[in-house]
Amino acid sequence: MATKELSKKYEEVLQIVEEQNIEFIRFEFLDYAGVTRGRTIRGNRLKEVMEKGINFSTAIMSFDIFEEMIANPSYGSGDGDFFAVPDPSTFAIIPHRKNTARMLCDLVDINGDPWIGCPRNALKRLLNELESTLGGTLYMAYEQEAYLLKEEDGKRIPADNSHCFSTDGIDIQEEFVQSFVHALEEMGVKTEQISSEYGPGQLEVNLKYAPALKATDDQVTFMHMFKQLARKQGLIGTLMPKPFKDLPGSGLHVHISLYNEAGENLFKDVTDQRGLDLSEEAYYFIGGLLKHAGSLIAIGAPSFNSYKRMQPGSWAPAHICYGAGNRSVLVRIPEKRRERRFEFRGADGTCNPYLLTTCLLAAGIDGIRNKIDPGEPIKEDVSHFNEIQMLENGVLWGPRTLDEALHSLAKDTILANTIGRDIWEEFIKIKQTEWNKYCQHVSDWELELFSDRF
Repeated sequence: MATKELSKKYEEVLQIVEEQNIEFIRFEFLDYAGVTRGRTIRGNRLKEVMEKGINFSTAIMSFDIFEEMIANPSYGSGDGDFFAVPDPSTFAIIPHRKNTARMLCDLVDINGDPWIGCPRNALKRLLNELESTLGGTLYMAYEQEAYLLKEEDGKRIPADNSHCFSTDGIDIQEEFVQSFVHALEEMGVKTEQISSEYGPGQLEVNLKYAPALKATDDQVTFMHMFKQLARKQGLIGTLMPKPFKDLPGSGLHVHISLYNEAGENLFKDVTDQRGLDLSEEAYYFIGGLLKHAGSLIAIGAPSFNSYKRMQPGSWAPAHICYGAGNRSVLVRIPEKRRERRFEFRGADGTCNPYLLTTCLLAAGIDGIRNKIDPGEPIKEDVSHFNEIQMLENGVLWGPRTLDEALHSLAKDTILANTIGRDIWEEFIKIKQTEWNKYCQHVSDWELELFSDRF
């Protein structure tokens, strides 16, 4: 954003804060583990903080989801601070808080330059590089599944017994659903549709497509608001991938499209010989997604719980392939009745959306630049394929564990260079630490099973 335009945006924010009597402003960013960090200031400090940012210890980026610093961190107690500088375009009044607003932040170093460890900076840098390369604007839309839970007799259970696509779930949770949708809209996030999903108490929310950075900011807002509004209703809102053994998991699907200034869909070609009405660029983009699939899954599904969801036959992608209207594949092309785009299905709500968007785009651009052919689309449910059928159709297994996915990411120099090696290395260390802790955990189920048998 140009300095003059940025200054104007700052002035607009200051005016709104004064006119609306906003007393508290939150400054938020995501760490590598996908956890929201931030500080809250009083309105009388806003001008100063917008100009200089607000300091944080760099060490916070080396924490895992257990709120523990990893061994041999890149950022420790002696590594100083970065500064969170708010992006005024993300300013929004929080509807359910008293006289409170929030802004999402970019992270800068002591000199005011983009900090090398900032995921949002990585995305903005890539988008700037792509403007002249693609001849159009990349649009995205996030589609999140999530559960509403309640506590009963000390256990967390689904908040209701609704069924897939039934109206019951929306009726039962009407107060939450309507307050949630209205709150998102007041914060500048538009929803396309909301429905009861496969599991009881599970919802799916489709956010409206937007340019890549705005779409990613919208998903971050969604993540915050879903939990906050559920808490306000006395419920627990969770984006956890697999909260229950015998119930469906919650995924995150990312839709990607490309349009030029004239509004023409650059991923569309009605002369497509494969019959999907996709352009060469679209196929190459998909080829890049499949080439980097293991790494993308590591970024998009970065928790040890993620891989309990992605099992064959579960409607979650366990295989690396693509197809039209096929919900067993990693990259799905919607039916031709809908506008030409494709969706990446290998992510969930435990990811850092800035890292996910950056890596999805980097993989797709690698496919376009190197003209990577994704092969023929898969029409069948790949969960029924045996090893010979997989080989014949060029289908590979996706990572079965977080550890396996991280091994793919560790070898992916293209994604490493795109998000920045500092982020790449620390992300892998954090997630490997979480995996190691998980492997050392002994559950009550294991103790009962093995102590009885041996």
